[in-house]
Amino acid sequence: MEHSPLSCISQAELFKDLPLELRKQLVTVSSHQQMFKKGSLIRQPDDGNDGMMLVDHGRAKVYSIAENGKESVLEVLKTGDFEGQASLFRHEASDNFIEALEDTTICSIKRIDFQNLLQKHPEISINLLNSFGQKLTEIEKNTSRRNSLEAKDRLFAYLEDQAREQGSDSFKLTMKKKDLASYLGFTPETLSRQLKKLAAEGRINLNGKQVEIL
Repeated sequence: MEHSPLSCISQAELFKDLPLELRKQLVTVSSHQQMFKKGSLIRQPDDGNDGMMLVDHGRAKVYSIAENGKESVLEVLKTGDFEGQASLFRHEASDNFIEALEDTTICSIKRIDFQNLLQKHPEISINLLNSFGQKLTEIEKNTSRRNSLEAKDRLFAYLEDQAREQGSDSFKLTMKKKDLASYLGFTPETLSRQLKKLAAEGRINLNGKQVEIL
């Protein structure tokens, strides 16, 4: 399947809600499908490769090395995973290494290129700020629900929000279940139990990740 730089950039949580024309501008400062052989370093401290990267294909591990030489694996990145979105906005050296666990292709945007683009196209900054504001509102709403609603009602309120946002009582959960559980303050096991309870009470139909509000 042919790689699409626009589709690639649009996968990022940071950029996916931007208007099409602004995402096309981001493509102009992005690099795509750089190949790294198994065992090679994709990033390391002080290599100048700051900014955001996407694993287009393959797997990579993020790790740190202590003063005694001991390696600590922090995360394993797989196809579709992003790393370093926050570093687009701040200049902060990372002490972490990223190593290809198999032959891996990487897409990326460097911080300096991203910052230069923001100066040329301030409308990108405005759209990003509006997006951040919406996300802050969602975080505040979710925090309030965590403090005031029981698990089942908190979950149902979230599902109702999703139905409104997607314009249909029948929709697909866009987050992985483990990520949704974390977002709502549950364990994955609690999320599964509460979904089953809502289905048993006739409040939803559930088929995998497809949900229907009844």
